[in-house]
Amino acid sequence: MENEQMTAENASYWTSVFIGGLIAAVVLSVLGLVSQYMTVASEPTGSSFTVSQAIGTFACLLGAIGGFIATRHYAKEFDITFPIGKGALIGLMAGLVAVVISTLITWVWTTLIDPEINQAVYDWAIANLEAQNMTDDQMEMAKGFIPEPGISIVTVLISAAVLGILNAISGLVGAKVFASED
Repeated sequence: MENEQMTAENASYWTSVFIGGLIAAVVLSVLGLVSQYMTVASEPTGSSFTVSQAIGTFACLLGAIGGFIATRHYAKEFDITFPIGKGALIGLMAGLVAVVISTLITWVWTTLIDPEINQAVYDWAIANLEAQNMTDDQMEMAKGFIPEPGISIVTVLISAAVLGILNAISGLVGAKVFASED
């Protein structure tokens, strides 16, 4: 293989996927934890949308950088071009890696470092609903939409779907920018 020219078919993209996924996971985890601590530190006002929730949403969108970073690394590392479909695949894989790593970081943080944070966010959400002066029936229905504290399989699967799609799109863009044959 030393004499062969490196092509997209024989160059492994897994290192690039891991690097892009790791960077996205760290960004997601840090901003997610900042959002949780900001929520707990604020007074429940009854507002349906807060600045700390906006940070959580922004973190999700910023987590889409994994696909872009992974395709850039792959294209520059091997000095190759590849179709945008492969960029989407690299982005998708980077998004899935980001979800796995981010879930592990969050689990370690909420289990070993600060086990009370999830319950505190849950309690804050209940207090925020109570500040809206709802009837008992409305309150019970609204409580049904608040996820239980902790990491659940459903949350991980939803995160995988959302980040997978967002990173596939950023992988398409990254492939077009860094690896296009144009």
